[in-house]
Amino acid sequence: MLKTIARGLAGLLLAGAIVFALFAHQGAGWRWLISGGWHSSARIAALTPEEQTWAAIAWRYFVNNTQPQTGLVNGSDKQPRVTLWQMGDTLIALLAAKELGLIEEAEYDARLTRLMGTLNRLMLTEARTPGRLYSSQTATPIDFSGKPVKNGWSARDMARLMLALRLTAEREPQYSEYLDKIILRWNFCPVIDGEGELWSSSLQNGQPVVREELRLGESEYAATAFQLWGFSPEKAFTPPAHHVIIAQRRLAVDARDPRTTWQPSLITTLPYMLPGLEFGWEPEGVAADRQKHLRKQAENVWLSQKSRWETDKILTARADFSLPQAPWHIQDTVWGNGYAWNSVGDDGRDYTRFAQVSTKAVFALWALWALWDTPYTDVLMAVTKHLNDPQKGWYEGRQEATGDTNAALTLSTNATVLEALFFKHNAGPLFDARRAKKESYFTRRVADDYTPVGHCLPGENAVRRTP
Repeated sequence: MLKTIARGLAGLLLAGAIVFALFAHQGAGWRWLISGGWHSSARIAALTPEEQTWAAIAWRYFVNNTQPQTGLVNGSDKQPRVTLWQMGDTLIALLAAKELGLIEEAEYDARLTRLMGTLNRLMLTEARTPGRLYSSQTATPIDFSGKPVKNGWSARDMARLMLALRLTAEREPQYSEYLDKIILRWNFCPVIDGEGELWSSSLQNGQPVVREELRLGESEYAATAFQLWGFSPEKAFTPPAHHVIIAQRRLAVDARDPRTTWQPSLITTLPYMLPGLEFGWEPEGVAADRQKHLRKQAENVWLSQKSRWETDKILTARADFSLPQAPWHIQDTVWGNGYAWNSVGDDGRDYTRFAQVSTKAVFALWALWALWDTPYTDVLMAVTKHLNDPQKGWYEGRQEATGDTNAALTLSTNATVLEALFFKHNAGPLFDARRAKKESYFTRRVADDYTPVGHCLPGENAVRRTP
């Protein structure tokens, strides 16, 4: 009898411990279980006190750089200009700040309200698309010197903002109507053609030039964002590719020659890791074979960098980054324009001497590839976790050649830190198919016979022809 009672009490205690483990820390354990944490390579658990401090440091950048008139955040510290990609980063960082307890509900509402108002009034191009670069103070198109200018559009940057708007609507559905209205203002006729290719426009010698700017990796990521809104970007999902061997890994690279297209062909970390943080490489509506391909390519991008460390003893975490002096911005690559470990400036020149261990690449790799039989991500974090100013935010990274700190501060790096920590806290990808609404203000409007046509929204017959 006593043994039976003892066993019963032990069972109750065990059950209580399991329940506590699953639902303590805001239910992180339960999210870990239902997100497949028992077979995942990712870090998915409640944040430690140190990690919570990391998040607070990243959020400090947004506190310091928010423009009160518009709610937009400077793309670089104290520099009042911002791209659509960075606007998308801002929305995801804002969600992360709320979920991680860095801001209260009232502050979240106030910040999002200003952003929604600005984005719903954003000055568009003559083609009725959003522009490439805006003043964060006035939300008007500018060039990098701050002068008003007509500057074309970027399908890549549009896609990042579209994804962030959809994620915000999914997690905060009370705002979805106002978020949907932002997209309904845009004209997609110049951006997506009848074959599902995505096009961008820029000025050359003062004249607009429309071309395919997206390359392998970025193209699939952008296509996923467009598909979230009901578009059919079939061609963007399958850019031309061939394979190269890098650090004993077989990587797909874009087959188009940058010498004839004047568009760099690059493999960097973030286009492959962001789909992991956001979808677990399984975006809803994307065919299973494409999902498998996305994950395999991401795995090879990660493992090639790990192999370089194991073979050549060079810590490697490659992503684009900014500098506080010329050449200002560099694409640090796993493979770029025909060469492994190339560092390419916006002017097309080689800047390998500036190669660095990127803070945002480290956080993405650390969050997604934690439990492999290697200490690599922990070593990366060990040389990165002090690269910050608690009053300003996270720095861009550490230079490979010298170990010096690149002390530039940017919106995207601090947003990626927050997104990676949000992923860990969330115990898995930020999108959740169970939250997705099949019907919304957007879907009702595009299905309404009385909605004005001419923007090439999903379901419209009018689509542009390939230029």
